[in-house]
Amino acid sequence: MGYERPYYKDLNYRPFLFYIAFGTDNEHLDISKERHRVDEFPDGLDFLFLKKPENDEYMDALIGGTIGKVLNDNYHNLYEAIQKTDKWAVIRGEVQKDSDLHYIRNAIGFVQALVEKGAIGVLDLQTFTLYTPSEWTSKIFDSEFDPYSHVVILTSEMEDGSIWLHTRGMRKFGRPDISMEKLWENEVDNAARVINQMIFYSALGAFFSRPVKLHTHNGLTCIVKPEFVEDLDNPDFNNSYYRILWDECELESESDK
Repeated sequence: MGYERPYYKDLNYRPFLFYIAFGTDNEHLDISKERHRVDEFPDGLDFLFLKKPENDEYMDALIGGTIGKVLNDNYHNLYEAIQKTDKWAVIRGEVQKDSDLHYIRNAIGFVQALVEKGAIGVLDLQTFTLYTPSEWTSKIFDSEFDPYSHVVILTSEMEDGSIWLHTRGMRKFGRPDISMEKLWENEVDNAARVINQMIFYSALGAFFSRPVKLHTHNGLTCIVKPEFVEDLDNPDFNNSYYRILWDECELESESDK
């Protein structure tokens, strides 16, 4: 997909980005409009360069606590390596112009320039994803843009044995994350496909304010009934979110028609 947002409406709900490049600074940073596919630094973002020991406490807080546990569990070797770095570059903030997705293309290009300067890892703090330099380049910078690379779908088992699917990362598009509740094991695949459709259209600017019919790639039609929950402080999302009960969704397959 491209960078246009045909379903965009200005909801005064701005995208928020937060990337950290570890082991690099601003000395001799070479940013090329052509090579890095950038035309501006997005309005609303900050470009910070942190050094130890001056910024020690803040740097430790960014990758410690719960986030540190997640990173250590999922990226143990790289997490140990970034902890030893004493120079970081941070791109963070609330984007002011989001009628198209050029802002995220530009941010990716600036991070790529930091990677080429010698960063040993990149953290997407919105999704708790830690990339090696080669992974960032191949999966994010070199690949054709798609929203699924910027959002994660997490799976949690609940006390009653049901499964909860929930996203992180939709705040990068200035749209709510998605919480799909009351699933059973045999329903997870279809529910994930429905969530992916919501991710796709949200990235294109859609906001789901009423029940909507979605068509998945495996021939399923699903009417979802999202409840918008405006709670930016919820630690599961760091964002507002849609709450959806799977048993309230109306499903129809191609074979049913």
